[in-house]
Amino acid sequence: MINFYGRKVPRGADKKEIKKLFNSTFFFHKDRKIDLRRGFLSCSKLNLEMGFGSGETLIHSAQKKSEEFFIGCDPYLKGSLLLSKKIEAMNIKNIILTNLSFLELFDYIKNTCFKKILILFPDPWPKKRHFKRRLINKNFLTLLNQISDQETDIIVSTDNTDYQNKILYLFNLDKNFLLSSELFGKKLFNYFELRETKYYKKAKKNRNKSYFFLFKKRN
Repeated sequence: MINFYGRKVPRGADKKEIKKLFNSTFFFHKDRKIDLRRGFLSCSKLNLEMGFGSGETLIHSAQKKSEEFFIGCDPYLKGSLLLSKKIEAMNIKNIILTNLSFLELFDYIKNTCFKKILILFPDPWPKKRHFKRRLINKNFLTLLNQISDQETDIIVSTDNTDYQNKILYLFNLDKNFLLSSELFGKKLFNYFELRETKYYKKAKKNRNKSYFFLFKKRN
């Protein structure tokens, strides 16, 4: 699994805004000496969203469930820059953002069990020669197994049919996870009160079907 591929800093980004973000108390990066385990990771109700984009679901969940804590992991800074303004304006105290890739973040969160893990519309890398760049693969599921237990809700979505088939195949092959036959699609979307992300809206505009799946650890 490739650690990360792509541009982290958006073109034309304000350097002052980036500096302000990196100095924010809710932003975690490599050069910041924050003990995640003593702070956020000690919470019994901890949630993780990988590739949160503009943070629609992340910020909604944090506002509604103030007794829980939320980590948003996205190497692209654009989403963090946008979301940081909302976090400050709304005085939200239960979110921490990071620009670390999942592989980098894993070193800090391994052996921590999350209540909910969201992977909404990860880049499908549709060209065959780019398949190795996809987030969800065999190694990824091995790591996912270490940060989840039987109570963890693992929610995955995509609008790419090939990626959808591969995701189902990989989870089934892994044998540590079970696909929910009760919650899927729009029913799952409504049950977990997810929000329409930029990519979900784009899929609807292009008339692409979006797939939502719930996976749980096997007993």
